[in-house]
Amino acid sequence: LPDVYVSGGYAVSTEAAYDQRSLDYAARKLQQLYDSYLTGNDGHIYLSVIPDKGSFVPAIEGYTPASAQKTADALLAQLDFVRYVDIAPGLTLEDYYRTDPHWRQECLVPTAQTLAQAMDVPLTGDFQENAVDTPFFGSYTGKTEEPLTADTLRYLTGETLDACTVYDYETEAQESLYDLSAVDTKTPYDLYLQGSKSLLRIDSPLSATDKTLVVFRDSFGSSLIPLLAESYRTIYAVDIRYLPSQLLGRYLTFDGSEDVLFLYSVMVLQNSLTMK
Repeated sequence: LPDVYVSGGYAVSTEAAYDQRSLDYAARKLQQLYDSYLTGNDGHIYLSVIPDKGSFVPAIEGYTPASAQKTADALLAQLDFVRYVDIAPGLTLEDYYRTDPHWRQECLVPTAQTLAQAMDVPLTGDFQENAVDTPFFGSYTGKTEEPLTADTLRYLTGETLDACTVYDYETEAQESLYDLSAVDTKTPYDLYLQGSKSLLRIDSPLSATDKTLVVFRDSFGSSLIPLLAESYRTIYAVDIRYLPSQLLGRYLTFDGSEDVLFLYSVMVLQNSLTMK
């Protein structure tokens, strides 16, 4: 099997095959987080699984990507404390980049609204779209024999998002929601929410509520989480691929009032040994 194949102009990885052992491990990690930090939180813990874009194209012989629903079902069979929010029906192939595994922020407002509705917070989604001039060649570029057409990076702004600040616990520095300098690096998707970071706090002074949201996430969350800043005064973005679960208590105190969202891609859940 090739690592990456092209279907209809979209490069797709073959890394998202169904793996029950990986899902069992992922379920144990989420259960550990619950047992360590979230037992006081009743009814405000949510799970969403981000489909792999391979599930939207015809499968190649010898490879079938795991569906978001099957992936979620395997987790839900083991986790009795989460409410499932199904975002897969609202997504299509065109919501993903051609040259990269990730989804496109400018297409995610309906997804963010689905999550906000499930978590009972308002989200108007009244954003402005901005395009980056530099053509975007994602991480699948050069990994296929067929040439790929460049994508365009777009990012959403608005009064509420423009007022946000981001605190990076690694560098102990204040950052912004978007790092425009990233578009000229080897990882242009790091434009969104400063890229792969272990722990960030988004402060949104103009948010519609004064509530707090904690998102346990992978890199797909980088482009979606900023949109939820319209709904939440404070958002913590936690990536346990970089911050071991047992260290989280050094930085965050959970009091049971926060909303908690486990937002993970099929690709990470089916390759979950990266979760610490």
